[in-house]
Amino acid sequence: MHVSPEAPLEFKFHWLNEKGQQTGLLRKKGRFDGTTLVLDDIEVPASVIVHVETRDNRMALSAMTQSGEPATLLLMPTNTRQLKAALDVSRSGVWAEMHREALEKKGLGRTFRSEECPECGATLILSGMPASPQLYCRFCHTLSTIADDLQPPPGEKQLRLCDECGMFSKPRRFTIFYFYFLLVVWGWWSRSTWRCPACMRGEAWKMLAANFVFVLGIPVALVQLFRSYGGTDLAGPFRGLDTGNIKARKGDVGGALQQYRAILERVPHCAGLKYNLGLALLQQGDKSRAADAFAAALDECVNYVPAYAVVRPLYEELGETERLAELKAMWDDEDEAEESQEETAPA
Repeated sequence: MHVSPEAPLEFKFHWLNEKGQQTGLLRKKGRFDGTTLVLDDIEVPASVIVHVETRDNRMALSAMTQSGEPATLLLMPTNTRQLKAALDVSRSGVWAEMHREALEKKGLGRTFRSEECPECGATLILSGMPASPQLYCRFCHTLSTIADDLQPPPGEKQLRLCDECGMFSKPRRFTIFYFYFLLVVWGWWSRSTWRCPACMRGEAWKMLAANFVFVLGIPVALVQLFRSYGGTDLAGPFRGLDTGNIKARKGDVGGALQQYRAILERVPHCAGLKYNLGLALLQQGDKSRAADAFAAALDECVNYVPAYAVVRPLYEELGETERLAELKAMWDDEDEAEESQEETAPA
């Protein structure tokens, strides 16, 4: 989703409290012109927004203040996805330009490299990193196949890490619902959750059992149970992914590897699968092979942040000094760029 700064984005929103609840009845006016976000009477330059997170129609913004301390704004805008995409495109572009200028001051301007996320259009800094078949976007969390000689597999952009189990999968929105009736007291409790279907199965069975007594909650429980099973292993090149993940979480590394290999025959390059294998091996205590799996994930996607975050301390623990030095050399520019976003962002 590419958003042009020439077309200001106008929207309405509610402020939210720390519990995600509306703080007033009337909606406020908001506007983003590609440079500055205006929320009622608050103006926030896109360049100082260091983090944007969304869930359903709610948004959390973290921005640096003049004192250098981060401030968090919670809101519910009318067009959450479009606003997030616009903010990410703008702030990532500013940061990339700041990074390029910093390299030029050091006489290293020729080492600057960046790519645009095929999904959200954010600019991703890749200075010091070699080319790889895939690209990871830390703004929309997608893993994209970008090599000129490769065709992106169908369904790839829907895969990302599950909030519940942390594995590369296809998270979906599920509803957890409980109805109760105790003499003269009755009511219900409900919330939405984003997780992979495999993670929802246990919750769905629990919900069915708890709602069985009072009947009214059964339809919701049955729908979620059906979705947690019927939503797995969809037809396509990634079929078998949930099955492999379940085996991995149960400690059946061999069974998981069999499923992952079958997928890799259809999808030759997938950093997420090798990341999952690394997690399974790490769970079994096989740190050396886990490190190899995470390294293989980085070969597929050189800027795959999830694999980097795990393998760097793993190399330190294993005493892999040469591999650690090579890894740091590739990621130093990325780490420095991320730090400079907070240190040099204008107030």
